[in-house]
Amino acid sequence: MNRKNALYGTLVTLAGAALWGLNAVVSKYLMGRGIDTMWMVNFRMISAGAVLLLFAFIKNRRGLFDIWKDRASVIRLLVIAVFAFGLCQPTYYMSIDYSNAGIASAIQQTAPVFVLIYVIVKEKRRPTAAELSALVLVIAGSFLIATHGDMRALAIHPAALAAGLFSALMCALYMTLPSPLIRRYGTFETVGWGLFIGGCFLAPFCRLWNFPAQWDASMVLGMAFIILPGAAFAFALFLYGTSIVGPVRGGIYNLFEPVVALAASALWLGQGYHAAELFGTAAILAGIAIMTAGKENETEGSEDL
Repeated sequence: MNRKNALYGTLVTLAGAALWGLNAVVSKYLMGRGIDTMWMVNFRMISAGAVLLLFAFIKNRRGLFDIWKDRASVIRLLVIAVFAFGLCQPTYYMSIDYSNAGIASAIQQTAPVFVLIYVIVKEKRRPTAAELSALVLVIAGSFLIATHGDMRALAIHPAALAAGLFSALMCALYMTLPSPLIRRYGTFETVGWGLFIGGCFLAPFCRLWNFPAQWDASMVLGMAFIILPGAAFAFALFLYGTSIVGPVRGGIYNLFEPVVALAASALWLGQGYHAAELFGTAAILAGIAIMTAGKENETEGSEDL
């Protein structure tokens, strides 16, 4: 990969991560305008899934339904749709609703830690020094965000913390389960079907048919943003950029998402942050960066061999 392609891939990947961060802030704004959180999540999932499927159809119309021709692939897709998408998205937005976009995004960044714990248990080994350092930083960061350093008190709403951690766990499934399908059928096809089916699964529980009664221009623009730039375009840009720079660097660049969410929340929504929340977020990002950089070094070493 030459320097020009690396720079291009980096910028595209960062653009996708930034759109996810802005999506969280716009969603928080819409919640403040009275839009039901679960309805918004459900509508966004189905709409963004449909847009991605449209992209897939334009790109390769003959292969759009190939994923439905293999039983094992269908089972994996349904698991992804219901759990990795269907439960990850609502709990993430619930965390935003009970806290704010920056804190919810920071908590969700703990997802790679769940993946790491799973790998360590599966491989029956001890964590490396880098992995152990990452775990300590992430746990310390989560502690600071949750308590502001006071062990006797919970500084954020318990529902925000619980929903954020559960969303991170489901996000860990999203990071691991879809890979075989993406390699076989394509990114747009896998993610598009996953979002669309997950949204259909949630529809009866979220009462998708109950559209908000009051709409104005800002609410329409906000909904358009979280569906197109905040979901469909963000997925497209991030995954395309990751295909250039690689999944390891893509994981590092994804840390740009909570940074954007924190900054946009402060500048646009006037959201204030406790110093402990900022230090906690920095600790989580540092921990994930150390863990991801460690994986990159292992990969580079194995490639040299």
